[in-house]
Amino acid sequence: MAKSIFDILTVQFLKNTTIAGVDLTLDDGSDFPDDIFEKSIEQAVAMVELDLGIMISPFSIKGERHDVDLKDRHSHYLMSLDLKPLKSIDKISIRVGNTDKAELPVDYATIGSHLHSKINLIPTSATAGSLRFVSGVPFLVGDVFSPYSTFPLYFSIDYTAGFTFEEGTATIAQDSDEVTINLANTFNTAVYPEFKIIGDAQGGAGLRMIGSSSTSITVGARTAPTDGDLTFEYSVNNLDPMILRACQLVASYLPLNVAGDLIAGAGIAQQHVGIDGLSQTISTTSSATNAGYGARLRAYERELKNIMSILRGKYRQMSIYSR
Repeated sequence: MAKSIFDILTVQFLKNTTIAGVDLTLDDGSDFPDDIFEKSIEQAVAMVELDLGIMISPFSIKGERHDVDLKDRHSHYLMSLDLKPLKSIDKISIRVGNTDKAELPVDYATIGSHLHSKINLIPTSATAGSLRFVSGVPFLVGDVFSPYSTFPLYFSIDYTAGFTFEEGTATIAQDSDEVTINLANTFNTAVYPEFKIIGDAQGGAGLRMIGSSSTSITVGARTAPTDGDLTFEYSVNNLDPMILRACQLVASYLPLNVAGDLIAGAGIAQQHVGIDGLSQTISTTSSATNAGYGARLRAYERELKNIMSILRGKYRQMSIYSR
């Protein structure tokens, strides 16, 4: 069950999909070391994260600093946080230079877009006015008490970015064919579930999600269990399938290149063997500049180019108010 992308994009998953059908043995007949696949997966995830400016597995950021300008109050201090997607705002503080922090209520943060990590600071009715001044520096800068119209690195934000992964156990009661599961996390985008039956009751084959909200999913069975309750494990996440595919494609490059070199030997395009009038010629797609699985690699590169173009349009947004 998945707690991060590394529980989904595993070595076996890679072997079963993008590098299926490839001879994954060295010249001595031994299997490729797992390090080849594991490091390829880690590097692929890191590359996609850096390219899109996102975190895939949840990551907590402490003390990210943002400037403030007098004119920002007209947009209620709209800020675009550095990493996406936004899971939660954990702490908001004011800092002038390197002075001690003065905390603001987390309720001030109104999330405008989880996908693009955009927030506004809007005082709630319960706390409005209670923190107008902090050590002589007004919360709304630039009034009669302060000659400044801007402060660099004024707000300090602690937040958690990344996609959400959750797992648990649920039960469909005997003679019922569905159950609603209240999730511990709030999912702000589409939910993708996985199920594994662990109980002995029959009739639960074909478990599927038949309804969802940001805080719950409803799971249905093809037929209701008739000889006892049906217990199953579930794992849900909101990881974008295109991000998973992009990581999968990039992670396949190194194993395919290594395997391509070993088809007949690095850079060997043709082998000819002749004995007593008998001969055999083996031609490959390898050459000094082309790998044995070059056609598959080029197909994957074209697919990756299209996927990344779509993902950049989805996750990269021009930040007009980026303070």
